[in-house]
Amino acid sequence: MTRIFTALCFVITLIAGPALAHERFALVIGNAGYTTVPALDNPVNDARLMSEELRGAGFAVTTLTDASRAEMEQEVETFARTVRAAGSEALAVFYFAGHGVRSDEFNYLLPLGVNIQSEADIADQAVPAEWVLDRVHTPQAVSVMILDACRDNPFGSETDGALDVGDGLARMTARTNNLIAYATGPGDVALDGTGANSPYTAAIARAIGTQGLTLEQMFDQVRTDVIGETDGVQSPWARSSLNIRIGIKDPSLN
Repeated sequence: MTRIFTALCFVITLIAGPALAHERFALVIGNAGYTTVPALDNPVNDARLMSEELRGAGFAVTTLTDASRAEMEQEVETFARTVRAAGSEALAVFYFAGHGVRSDEFNYLLPLGVNIQSEADIADQAVPAEWVLDRVHTPQAVSVMILDACRDNPFGSETDGALDVGDGLARMTARTNNLIAYATGPGDVALDGTGANSPYTAAIARAIGTQGLTLEQMFDQVRTDVIGETDGVQSPWARSSLNIRIGIKDPSLN
């Protein structure tokens, strides 16, 4: 009888095993066609490449390009509800390519249609990255925020008579079971790229296709690749508080 019970438990485990893998969800946003700040060449291409690679890795992907603030906020809320409904078995990836700025040491993602005349306008018109992180993150699930948004100050500089908020992004604190990945180090500038994609997003796309990498290992590989491709000009940076081994591509790591 004991043998029969053991065998039955083994069969149930085999049947239930695939269902126990983390459900994968991604919200991918690429803003390029700015009119009130300098337009960018690659974020829409980057968003499409990321979406394709993530779908190939088993993610349910929502893609948004050249979006307004209202559209970005609505999709973040919808995405957050989906992730929360999946509970502890969710792996959530939020990706943004476009202009990002820091103000008072907080990071903001620029939608299309902003009309920033003073630093106070940033909080009123841009999407706070911390808000996105808090909406998407749940302590039970695994969340990843990827920001290919560390470009130079889109408002010009004081020498141009424009708003000078500095270059790059500020550090953010990773939440429980969360990883935040930046295209370059805090306060530094990332390259938009001379090809169809930014060096950072192209490196992530290649790394997603590599079997057997945990998230930390994947972003270590991305960092090495980008440093090599940019001759050390750009050095990606990540902060992790993950407490499990999990990979984008390989379900066996879950």
